[in-house]
Amino acid sequence: MAVKFEPGIRLQTRIETAMHRRQFLAGLTLLPALPLMAYADDTELTIGIYPGTGKADIFMDDFRAAAMPFAQALAASLGGGLDPKLTLFRTIKTTLKSLEKGRLDLYFVPPSVAVSVLDSGYSPVARVKDQATGIMIRRKGVQIETVAMTEKESWLDVMGRYTVKRNSAGTMPSIVNFKTQDAVTIALERNHVQAGSLRSKAAEALLAKGEFEVWVPLPNTPDFTLMASNRLTEIEQNKLGAAAVALRPDAILQLQKTIHSKVTGFVIDKEADYKMIKTAIKEAGY
Repeated sequence: MAVKFEPGIRLQTRIETAMHRRQFLAGLTLLPALPLMAYADDTELTIGIYPGTGKADIFMDDFRAAAMPFAQALAASLGGGLDPKLTLFRTIKTTLKSLEKGRLDLYFVPPSVAVSVLDSGYSPVARVKDQATGIMIRRKGVQIETVAMTEKESWLDVMGRYTVKRNSAGTMPSIVNFKTQDAVTIALERNHVQAGSLRSKAAEALLAKGEFEVWVPLPNTPDFTLMASNRLTEIEQNKLGAAAVALRPDAILQLQKTIHSKVTGFVIDKEADYKMIKTAIKEAGY
């Protein structure tokens, strides 16, 4: 049985529909002023740290104890009683895999990884003061056939491949990758390889023994960087950067225990220049 509508009822329905539409549109204009859920969890600030090839085997308890003052300072800067939740990544591969989920609020990572994080919806808010430096060293008096580097896509790997390619005449030497700088050092000392890519401190320790010499220095770049999700507002990102810069000296000393790079403090750097690293990654074929 068909239902008949009176003209007055149809008109009233149109009016009510139009009113609801205007109210809906008016509500949309107010949305930017409403508080947004910026964090992965409204009670936690999630922070992922990849400590680099020199510290990837750090014990979990040692890592949490050393990194927690840093994490607590970051969480406190945003107020609201947020609890910091730390995630330790053991490899670059697992770090990059986590980006696919895009759920962490912050990453604190070495420069080659920072490039990938930057391209995944995150922005640099602060970096360690000291730049990343390294040296390609070689055993004296021998022909270079094989070069040792750390984990693939690590800073020492991509900058090392870039440097070897730019400084090798003719045939490129073979490249082998090891998990850590210690493994690269052992390979050099035992003459399994004739050259290697090392951070400055490790390279200088070998150079002091007299059997090795500088082949070519690696280009300097920004080092470990604190990256914040773009879900966070600009004000929140600024607060996080300021908290890193204001980190207490004792907290900085603790944080140093978790990563292999030198940490003397932080500086605000929203425009850190990763062009050189991006070029190196591209030339390395990653």
